[in-house]
Amino acid sequence: MWSLVAVNMVDFGIFRDILQRIISKNEVNNMAKSKLRLDMRRKLKDGTCPVQIAVGYGSNLYLATGIYLAPEDWDVRTQQATGKGAKRVNSVLETLLTRTANRILELRESGQFGKLSSAQLREMLTDLDLDSPTVGVPTVGAMFETVIATKEGGTATLFNQTLKKLVAFCDPYQLRFEKVTKLWLDNFYASLTGLSVNSRAMHLRNLRNVFNYAIDENITANYPFRNYRIVSEETAMRVLPVEKMRLLLSLPLSAYDTEYRDIFMLSFYLVGINMVDLSALTKENVVEGRIEYRRAKTGKFYSIKIEPEAQAILDKYKGKKHLLAPFDKYENYKDYVAHLNAALRKVGPIKKVGGKPQYTKNHLPVMVPLEAGITSYWARYSWATYAADLDIPKDTISEALGHKYGSAITGVYIKFSRDKIDAANRKVIDWLLGIK
Repeated sequence: MWSLVAVNMVDFGIFRDILQRIISKNEVNNMAKSKLRLDMRRKLKDGTCPVQIAVGYGSNLYLATGIYLAPEDWDVRTQQATGKGAKRVNSVLETLLTRTANRILELRESGQFGKLSSAQLREMLTDLDLDSPTVGVPTVGAMFETVIATKEGGTATLFNQTLKKLVAFCDPYQLRFEKVTKLWLDNFYASLTGLSVNSRAMHLRNLRNVFNYAIDENITANYPFRNYRIVSEETAMRVLPVEKMRLLLSLPLSAYDTEYRDIFMLSFYLVGINMVDLSALTKENVVEGRIEYRRAKTGKFYSIKIEPEAQAILDKYKGKKHLLAPFDKYENYKDYVAHLNAALRKVGPIKKVGGKPQYTKNHLPVMVPLEAGITSYWARYSWATYAADLDIPKDTISEALGHKYGSAITGVYIKFSRDKIDAANRKVIDWLLGIK
């Protein structure tokens, strides 16, 4: 008697498991299968109600079919229309239901279905031409603004310029990443009329940077830059030959022009420091005979020894708010740099006619421009070129300028000696000044 009961209990347990599996399977099937329904809650004035597709897989989503029927013309059990024209209506509904089922299968196989929000799923089920949703997905314009927020200084300015070029070409705030193709890139490039090859290349590289960011954030999988060649030209060396640099130092100039020459030379003496960083220096940046600061463009920390030539200029132009007085006069350093560049481009040796110096009516010397295209940046490039001419190792020059060189991994473990940079700077200055 006991063994029979035990066997019955075992049989009952097996039966219960089988029954539970059947019930679970039916629940899954019911949840997975999309169905048609007549929404009685949304009755129109004429008494008809909308026919909807109840999307399965637990989405709790209902899609409009565009068909309205009276309750008496709908069979709830068969989920079909009845009455006049029912055959045509049912054919349309069956087509819509099949189309929805196929789209769901496609989304599930691609792995998108479970990742979509309700709004995105609705969009993907109603617009079959979409490869990915647009609802809640940043446009190219919106992503540009996100990327710009991660940039600083001149880099942020350049990205803003690219965004302006996009605005002139299209509406980037309506532009989807999936719509950008190689042909689109060609058309955008062609729209950048009046710009140099390298300026056009810069705008394309900025756009590529935004695409890379969007891919990293899983915003898009579209990458039109694959195998797309961005044409550029080798940048002309903006270097003042050492003979001209020496001549610049010896020119008899007015107090006005002398100031601009001194600031240019200070940039050179401080290993080609950029004007944006030079303009931001205060007394706090002077630490134990060194200029210490973080570069605005990269955030990299610099510590540059103040050589006597640089100290003489710092002492001559002591500022109050800034380390240098000239920058106290301008709210925006770019205004000062514009005047500096203009002054540098006109200074030079006094023009002579028949061996006689020429002067203006105001008794000012007429000068032959030393270098018509010179800018403040030439101090930085000139320092690097002179260093290379002196056979200073490339890694020392790169480290001095804040450029990456060699293995990034090695750089993590080896702290570059600033003594090497100090020695390189002294060597460059001595060579310029003819000091042996």
